[in-house]
Amino acid sequence: MNTVMAELGKKLADRWMGALLLPGLLFVATAVCGALLGHGAALDRTVLTEELGGLGERVATRPAATVLAASAALLAATASGFVVQALAVGVRRAWVARRPRRWVDRRRERARAAREREGAGGPERYLPARATDIGDRLRLVDERLDAQYGLSAALVWPRLWLLLPETVRPVISSAYARYQGSTESTAWGLLTLLLGLFWWPALAGGAALVLVGYYRGRASGAALADLVEAAVDTHQRQLAEALGIDLPQGRVTPAEGLRINDVLNKRA
Repeated sequence: MNTVMAELGKKLADRWMGALLLPGLLFVATAVCGALLGHGAALDRTVLTEELGGLGERVATRPAATVLAASAALLAATASGFVVQALAVGVRRAWVARRPRRWVDRRRERARAAREREGAGGPERYLPARATDIGDRLRLVDERLDAQYGLSAALVWPRLWLLLPETVRPVISSAYARYQGSTESTAWGLLTLLLGLFWWPALAGGAALVLVGYYRGRASGAALADLVEAAVDTHQRQLAEALGIDLPQGRVTPAEGLRINDVLNKRA
């Protein structure tokens, strides 16, 4: 038990250091520089050097103040990390949101017009129905599985995850970690934008982080959706066998998919 607790504590410490403390300390340092410089001397290195030198001298002559300053910095960094994690949840929800309806309808009409120009076909259900490309790509996993197999991704995925081999799970977990990291990058950008209220360079830095996070989210979200869909494509038979559903055609068709949904939904 001591070994297990020690290993768990090490992993928690590593996560706290990497995900919360280090980015949080960088944010706190940026906030301090912004507060010292303000809009008037936003990029003045001389003013920054003088202000930091004076602040360091005042703290160095008071050991108690040094301890309090270091503790305050750590607490502020950790608090900002927790705020970012909460913001990241909001970012993920915003990326898959159905609103604003006018914006979603506009994206849908543009996609329909592009289809007509190219003479391409496709089901109406595959047209955009979310506020972002990321949300639509993740939504299409459910739509495509329903169209091909009659399966509900929300019902099937938790059960299928238990049947996936150990060689497959880490790949999907890694893809999800990259997607989650992109939402946290976007959240750091949003938090940095707030510093622009009193230090304008933070606006540029925050906007860059938001854009980088969004484009990383597009790539990682698409990769995650492809992996989830591929896992269902290649392991659908194991799920049917585990649930006792016969497959007359050797694979899941919409008829068997509806039966699987009914079993997983507890006949609801």
